[in-house]
Amino acid sequence: MRIKIFIIFFMTFLYSDETEDRGHFNQPLMINKTSDYQLFNGYIYKKPKPFTFLTSLPNDLKEYSQIVFDKSYLKEFTGLALVTGALIYFDEDLIKKSRFMHDDLGISYVDKMQVLAEPFNQPIRVPSDLGSMLYFIGDGWTHLGVSISFYTVGKIKNDNRALQTSSQILQGMFSAGFVTQVLKHITGRVSPFKSIDFESYSSEEFYNGNTDVHDRWEFFPNQITYHKYVSSYDAYPSGHLAVFMSTLTIISENYSEYKFIKPVGYTLMTLLGLQMMNNGVHWASDYPLSIAMGYYLGKIAVNNGRQGDNKSASLNYKLLPYYNSNEIGVNLIYKFN
Repeated sequence: MRIKIFIIFFMTFLYSDETEDRGHFNQPLMINKTSDYQLFNGYIYKKPKPFTFLTSLPNDLKEYSQIVFDKSYLKEFTGLALVTGALIYFDEDLIKKSRFMHDDLGISYVDKMQVLAEPFNQPIRVPSDLGSMLYFIGDGWTHLGVSISFYTVGKIKNDNRALQTSSQILQGMFSAGFVTQVLKHITGRVSPFKSIDFESYSSEEFYNGNTDVHDRWEFFPNQITYHKYVSSYDAYPSGHLAVFMSTLTIISENYSEYKFIKPVGYTLMTLLGLQMMNNGVHWASDYPLSIAMGYYLGKIAVNNGRQGDNKSASLNYKLLPYYNSNEIGVNLIYKFN
């Protein structure tokens, strides 16, 4: 077996971002596409194992629970609770004000999604107007499509980072979806469009233009009733925003050299949040916890899908192992100061 040593020199500047780890290289570096190890932005990426997005769920939940009960996050979670409480106080009025999207911009508050197909009794719904298009930003099929896109690029270009991103997006969808569903089944909060005439489980009043919404929580609701009238109990928290934030976090962390990802992502997330208030699916106070959950679960997926030492990244050089079926060796990366 041949021994091969790759010596790679490159010159770059370190960058900093308040939400990024310090000491990464500014431009992406990829070493040998035939290698089982590929290096981007100071991180080692391997090809994800099959079904990692499923098998990682127990560990993701364990790591997330450790964050939730970590005293060092107490100040952050206290602030999150205060913001949520303040929004709950103003929720009903905020739903009324969100109707500006219809009154001033002509964006419909009526659900106009159309069913394209129903594989395995799971409807694939597609937008038919601007309002449903904004709502579709947070749809699971949208995130699945993004994941498939990264997977396709990764396969064609033999790019481990793209393959990991694809797997991590699915991982975030499963973990964020699981946590939000558990909380929804516990909190039993009514969606605004079902809150006007809750006793009859009707949305007719809302879709007729009535915005006299009434917030209502029924903790630990009857699960039979829950599954029969889901929208009357599943507002809190928002699965759409949690999964969107997870996906955005994963892409922006893995492709940190593309500075436009976060501004574009946050803009789309804001539009999604406003439309879900306009169409009565969510209250504003459903969002803070959803965003926080999506962020942390996305970070967990990313951190478990790549290897890197921030301290070693600040050194002038790195030695990284390299091997494939035909050869083994060492990659030497040197950074000129």
